[in-house]
Amino acid sequence: MQLKRHFSLKFVFLMPLVLSAIVLALTIKNYVDLVNREISDEYGRIQNDLSRAAKLVTAIDYSFTNYSKSQYIFLLEHNRQIKNSVCQMWPIDALLLTDGRNHDMPAVDINYMLVGTTELCDSDSDVYQRVASQVSLAPVLSFMHDIDETILGVQYIDREGYLMSSPDTYAKQATAELLDTIKARPFWQSTAQNPDVISISGPAPIAATSDLVMSLTMPVYSLGEHQGMLSLDIAYDELMDTRGKLSGKLEIINATTASFPDNATRVEQFNLEGVRGDHHLIYRLDPIKEIGYFVSSHRYSLLVIGFIYVFSVIVLFLINTRVEHGYLKDLAAKDAMTGLLNRRGLQDFLVNAQHGEYVAIAVFDIDNFKSINDTYGHDVGDNVICYMADQITYSIRASDAVARFGGEEFVVYMSGSNRDALKKSLLRVQQSIRSRSQEVVAPGFTVSGGVEIVDEAQASNFEALFKAADEKLYQAKTSGKDKLVF
Repeated sequence: MQLKRHFSLKFVFLMPLVLSAIVLALTIKNYVDLVNREISDEYGRIQNDLSRAAKLVTAIDYSFTNYSKSQYIFLLEHNRQIKNSVCQMWPIDALLLTDGRNHDMPAVDINYMLVGTTELCDSDSDVYQRVASQVSLAPVLSFMHDIDETILGVQYIDREGYLMSSPDTYAKQATAELLDTIKARPFWQSTAQNPDVISISGPAPIAATSDLVMSLTMPVYSLGEHQGMLSLDIAYDELMDTRGKLSGKLEIINATTASFPDNATRVEQFNLEGVRGDHHLIYRLDPIKEIGYFVSSHRYSLLVIGFIYVFSVIVLFLINTRVEHGYLKDLAAKDAMTGLLNRRGLQDFLVNAQHGEYVAIAVFDIDNFKSINDTYGHDVGDNVICYMADQITYSIRASDAVARFGGEEFVVYMSGSNRDALKKSLLRVQQSIRSRSQEVVAPGFTVSGGVEIVDEAQASNFEALFKAADEKLYQAKTSGKDKLVF
């Protein structure tokens, strides 16, 4: 006989798995949403940094376009040397203190260099005179270079072929060949042809350090005449650094010169006011790294999901165990054919029953049951037994009990405050069985019974009561049947 379970084994394992999968899916969705928010925040930060850098270029351009300090004496405060046919000039005192200010105020550390052809070192040359009118702006480049950690350097390249740079690292790498050909180079031509916008280029390595940089360049005009070019270099790796917020890499792609990689996601074009260029931000998705990062960052959530699954399976197993235990316990206390109590079940019932003033134990037996089986077959005999079980059940109160002790023998328990009332109730049970018995077997059948009624104080010994009732049943059987003996 198969045991009854509240949940099937398939349900026990699959239902928690489905619930865990739903929780996992929600966790993954939250992670994806978080990654997208982080990418959006990083895109915003990068565009803000570049926008701020573009404003710095515009501010420096304004200074070069609208201000010059034509004091030749200022260049006397610079060191000069010619190295490899290149003139190099740098401030004698690297600490700058504004004229007229209290010397107790902190000075500003400046770092820049001017380089050009050998004429630059000749105080009588036109180039020297031109530099003298602009050199007072060199500290501005140094200030701008230090204003943001992503800015690597700022340079001013003049049409006369000299270079003003902060920090001096850039200028020290300049060669005579570079200075002679600077105006013929593509970046000069491209920038000069776009006087009203800032051009963005890169990422590309610089010769001085091999670091990748993004460059913002802008031509300098004065009275409608092209004077030179400003260039601001931004540290690409510093700009792209997400500080561990993302597992993938952020990159800037110049769509004019390069194609997007296959794993590029979240492609977004720059939207910088006044800046010209076909550059896009991308997020390079590495599925393996992304999964590893997800597992690492959500390890506790994944452990909770695993715990939920195991806990749910255990709970469902416990529920099934309780149901099976209850079923087995119920099976041990009930008759399999009729669903009535068996002998053990009735005894357990009587232990907990609240007896009235009188207790009645009646034993009913089907008259001539063997002949019914022999004549009509055991199937009809089984139907007769089930019919009798139903009729007794319908004829007694909820506080009463009926049990099948095997074969065609049924035991009824009743309790009440009046002996005669108990007798009438048991006679009514007999009549109920007999009145519709022909519906089960054509001629119908009768039942006999023995009844023992005692005071509540004498009701504790069930075996004695049952024996007394069974003896009275024997009397009914041997004295004509179809009767109850009290």
